[in-house]
Amino acid sequence: MAQPGTGASKVEVGEETPTIRQIVGVATAVAAILCVTERGPVGLEQLCTSFEEYTRLFGRDIADGDGSHEARGFFAEGGQELHVVRVVHYTDPTNAASATSAASAGTIPTAATSPTSGTVLGSALAPFDLEPGDTLVVTINGGGPATATFTATAAARESAAENYALSNGQILTVSINGGGVQTITFATANFVSIGAATAEEVAAVINAQIVGAHATVTSGGTKVTITSDRRGSTSGVNVTGGNANTALLFTTGNIAGTGNTANVDAVTFAEVKTIVEAAVAGCTVTDGGSGKVRITSNTTGTGSSVLVGASSTADDELGLDNATHSGTTGAAQDTLTTAGKTDGAYGDDVSFRVADASNGVAAEFNLQVLEDGIVAQTFVNLTMDSTATRYVETIVNDEDTGTPLATLTDLGLLGTTAERRPANGTYTMTGGDDGLASLADADFVGDPTAKTGLYALDIVSDLRLLACPDRATSAVHNAMLSYAEVYRKGSLFVVLDPPADMDETEIVEYVQTTAALEGSSEFGAMYAPRIQVLNPNVSVFGDEATIVVPPSGVIMGVMARTDASRPGGVYLPPAGIEEGRMTTCLGFEGGKFAWSLDERKRDIVYPHRVNPLTTDKGLPRYIDGVYTLKSNGQFPTVAERRGVIYIEQSVKGPQGIQFARHKNNDESLRRNVERTIDAFLLQQMRDGAFRSRDPKKAFLVDFGVALNPESLVFAGQMRGRMGLATQKPAEFIFVGVSQDTRALDAELAAAS
Repeated sequence: MAQPGTGASKVEVGEETPTIRQIVGVATAVAAILCVTERGPVGLEQLCTSFEEYTRLFGRDIADGDGSHEARGFFAEGGQELHVVRVVHYTDPTNAASATSAASAGTIPTAATSPTSGTVLGSALAPFDLEPGDTLVVTINGGGPATATFTATAAARESAAENYALSNGQILTVSINGGGVQTITFATANFVSIGAATAEEVAAVINAQIVGAHATVTSGGTKVTITSDRRGSTSGVNVTGGNANTALLFTTGNIAGTGNTANVDAVTFAEVKTIVEAAVAGCTVTDGGSGKVRITSNTTGTGSSVLVGASSTADDELGLDNATHSGTTGAAQDTLTTAGKTDGAYGDDVSFRVADASNGVAAEFNLQVLEDGIVAQTFVNLTMDSTATRYVETIVNDEDTGTPLATLTDLGLLGTTAERRPANGTYTMTGGDDGLASLADADFVGDPTAKTGLYALDIVSDLRLLACPDRATSAVHNAMLSYAEVYRKGSLFVVLDPPADMDETEIVEYVQTTAALEGSSEFGAMYAPRIQVLNPNVSVFGDEATIVVPPSGVIMGVMARTDASRPGGVYLPPAGIEEGRMTTCLGFEGGKFAWSLDERKRDIVYPHRVNPLTTDKGLPRYIDGVYTLKSNGQFPTVAERRGVIYIEQSVKGPQGIQFARHKNNDESLRRNVERTIDAFLLQQMRDGAFRSRDPKKAFLVDFGVALNPESLVFAGQMRGRMGLATQKPAEFIFVGVSQDTRALDAELAAAS
């Protein structure tokens, strides 16, 4: 576009970069759990967006792990995005390959059949384009090699004359390979001197007119030979006459080619059969379909074999390989291997039932996958034909529509599709291992290089909530807090589960002394006690109506629900009888004697930064605390800390102030950054993030000269500061009660 004020008079419109960018807020409730599960990928983060997706990936409820309870509670309370890492024991947590879990395995055999012969089947279709002298070197039953040779010569007729005194218009008549008579005409124009023609000139005239044969100069350049282009016993050259033959002196009559093939360039299946069977004892050659050559030993059993040697020259044209093909005893052979889709003893309870195909095709079959004897999935009309759409591996192993329980592998047996079909019956697997023996804190903590334990979550850049329900220990709790605050630079919040079976004094001792969590970090919170939920599986957990589980899944679900309840929901404390209600919680560890139901006992716990879970008559079960673990932190309550994480990560994020990187660090850029953050915080103020609705009191943003002296600019740095007047929850509500003395006070005032 031309510069304004240049060229002809005009109105021009251009676009400018905005001075205030829009910061798009990041997600606030992307959660993750490290847990023990029935199955699923080991040590690899997997995203679940529903409890159904969790069960497909990680399986059913188990007695040894709480993953399913936490996922169920998270989604039921309002969570939408849960990243799950399955934890097992590692002999060396710094080596992801040292996991002690193992997948179940098994096999599915074919049916027993009659003994079979060694046989090799070609892939090429007759007729075959060979060369004279091509061979098949065949060894039958391990004996000495025998050679079948394909022979062929072309028919040829040589002239008797050596001097060719031809005349203009003379002709020679010939028939090639038994075909019609062809006429060769000699004209004066074709020669230097037609009455003294040379052998070369005569051959050239013949080649220009003859079909199916060719002429060459022979006998030292003095004679002409007509040779059929066909090689083999049906080749023929027949000089039938013509007045030119008085000078050429070709013997009249047909002369035939020779060989054991009629036409070596188009050898028929029947010829191959005759030649090979005549040369190679102990075999039979049959049509394998559409003229494919099948060579079969005349014996059966494992000693029966056919080998086409690599020294053969006709093997490639016939499509024959150079492997040894042996017969069988007829005993059943393994045709498929089965393996658990992932590691785990669950696979030992998975079986496969093979039955006749629904479509009645004998070579096809139905396959049912059973779990604990109950049919989980049925796949109909499968085949062992790898080129078919219903090929067993394609259907059963499909990532979306196949079975999540196992994988099947075709062992590639020789034989027809029907011969390789698995036999009807039920087949099991063994050898699965959950990898829980010697499970230790180190397996949950993991290693940053090997990406085991906590560090398997490194790939989830927008992670905001973290729990580890299966390991409520001092080492794991402190590692989680360090991972959130130090390793992930304060970008996520940890929800800690209490150890099991602790009363109010024991939980205080745990956070104060045993784990030393009190005062340690504002990037995590402890919730207690454990909660009662509906028993999801009486066959696993017994006949009680409820079971006790860690609360972290429910807590993170409540946080997610609160965040989504309105714009700025992340600034609301996820606590109290409204925002903090736990809809899936039916009670607490200890039942009606749970310490958290006693206000005096909650008075003991809450000052030590443990958030009680409780209820009272007429009230829902709810979260009765808002504390992080650190009372003297900058943002000591859960809503403050999580709200500030949201603000910080939004400003830092890909749609925050990243636009300023590598631009000229001048006052204009710093004002742009400052105004962009101002605009974002102004919206957060309107969404209830701060104690005041007056921007001057609610927040401050400063990227001024005082923070950015020339020395800092020369160092390639820009510095700014945000001050946030975050909301403070009403934890304690006091109402004073006194006698109403307003009438008396009025009377006394009037008298005075």
